[in-house]
Amino acid sequence: MTVEKHTTASIFETLRDRICLLDYPPGTVLREAELAKEFGISRTPIRAVLQRLEHGSLVTVRDGVGTIVTDLNKAELNDIYEMRLKMAELIGVLSPREITPDDEATAARLLKRAKRLVDAYSPSEYWQINHAQHALIADLIGNSVLREVWDQLYFRSARFWYQEASRAHVGVAQDLVAELSEVSRALRERDAMAVGYIQRNFIAFGFARLKAATNPDLPIS
Repeated sequence: MTVEKHTTASIFETLRDRICLLDYPPGTVLREAELAKEFGISRTPIRAVLQRLEHGSLVTVRDGVGTIVTDLNKAELNDIYEMRLKMAELIGVLSPREITPDDEATAARLLKRAKRLVDAYSPSEYWQINHAQHALIADLIGNSVLREVWDQLYFRSARFWYQEASRAHVGVAQDLVAELSEVSRALRERDAMAVGYIQRNFIAFGFARLKAATNPDLPIS
């Protein structure tokens, strides 16, 4: 029997997803020794993964404590969303790559999955669909710096959005269907500019929902 080895990339994605889905809520201490034991590797690659998470502002290192999952206050969250809104407008401007039939097919598959969420909501499935849509759109970005920052800000804000998505799941599922419907149409028409503005609009809708949320457990102060 062959034992599949974990790569630093797969461990990074696993820990990142745990943070975004609040399996590791803000304040959680991530211990190198425990993670090395879980993934069956040495502490050196774990340390590299934690450094990458720190670069993305998902964790911070505190002397005498260790690596801690970060929190955001309302001002920081507002700044992130303002930046994401402006950046979305640049997706179709800064050398987007050519849209392909594969992009169109991917969006169509995601739309079918999203439609099933309306009647049978699953937080993990919502995450997977939304994350796949983000990856699809990020891959259209031709400017490497824009793409790097776009990814980083998406994951920094994702955990706060997904808590709201779990609370108001019917509404967010319907919004996801609407978003993917518009994205699919823009991709069919090979219109990267439209994709960017669709993203901008739905980021704005999502942030408005987030700000209006009355959930006392929302981890922003």
